[in-house]
Amino acid sequence: MRTLIALVVLVSTTASAQSIGELRQHYNGKTEWESASGTFTFASTGKIDFKRDKERSGIWEVPPEVRNIFINADVRVTGQFTFRHDCSIEGADQKTSVIFGTKTPGLLHDKGLDQGGGCMPYSAVYGIGRITLHVNNLTVLNPIGFMLTGKRGAVMHLDGVHGIDDRGGWHNHSDGVAGANGSTVRNCYFEAGDDVIKVYNDMLIENTTIKMVQNTVPIQLGWGSYGDGAKGVFRNLKIIGDKGRGQPPAVIVGRSGKYRKKIEIHGLELENKNAALVSLYEKGMQLDLEINDADIRVKQFWGENKGSCRSSINGSTEQTNQYRKSRSTR
Repeated sequence: MRTLIALVVLVSTTASAQSIGELRQHYNGKTEWESASGTFTFASTGKIDFKRDKERSGIWEVPPEVRNIFINADVRVTGQFTFRHDCSIEGADQKTSVIFGTKTPGLLHDKGLDQGGGCMPYSAVYGIGRITLHVNNLTVLNPIGFMLTGKRGAVMHLDGVHGIDDRGGWHNHSDGVAGANGSTVRNCYFEAGDDVIKVYNDMLIENTTIKMVQNTVPIQLGWGSYGDGAKGVFRNLKIIGDKGRGQPPAVIVGRSGKYRKKIEIHGLELENKNAALVSLYEKGMQLDLEINDADIRVKQFWGENKGSCRSSINGSTEQTNQYRKSRSTR
């Protein structure tokens, strides 16, 4: 029985994958395949196009024999990657090894493809199931939907990733990163037009910069009653820019649902004189916020304050709009 179950699971998770041969037929750039290491290389700029309906034509359902994907320097791959197995995707050059989506702003929204969370599979890198993905040293630019998404137990490890949305607009859905417990984000830069770090599970974020452009929420606690007890730990976080989402735009946001979550930030530089530090839109939202070694300048502490926030910032429980590092930590 166990053998039969395992076979059914294997078939269900691989049946939709497109083989290496199929990908090569539907990518108009040069590629290389090294079977011994399981490494597939995008050697020149091109577009993935499987001639599917709607915006799914560029999604490569990566087969399990591919264990590593490599994007050469000065190569832009227009497409999306879906994984159901452990894999890594890496660029030769952080700024010129690019996964590209579309120049069109609000594409999924305008076509009604983002209803009920339907934009989730539209992610530049999308992992589903109890797998581990490593994404290193590349840029995700203007994705059709989300940037880097792990669902149903997929752990995401990012290092040296730039996530950029330079289209402007309110409905691009270019969310930054979500992943299962244990996901990590290191040495990254985000300029995304939606929720950047989604603290839906326990995550570690280090040495990362977020720019607040139109519609940005740097730290999102949730759009529903899930992830109760989740903890986001940030080390050396820098938040720049003067825009965002909401009136006023907020840095840490709980949009809907009931949950208790914790945010710890060790080392923070934040200046957005148009912003609030925290917005909790519904009763039943509870945030434990601990920040130390911080320089903070915002317009006000609270935006929406229907929930509750227990805060300690640089050792103070006062909820105000400015906090400065002590001289001993400079």
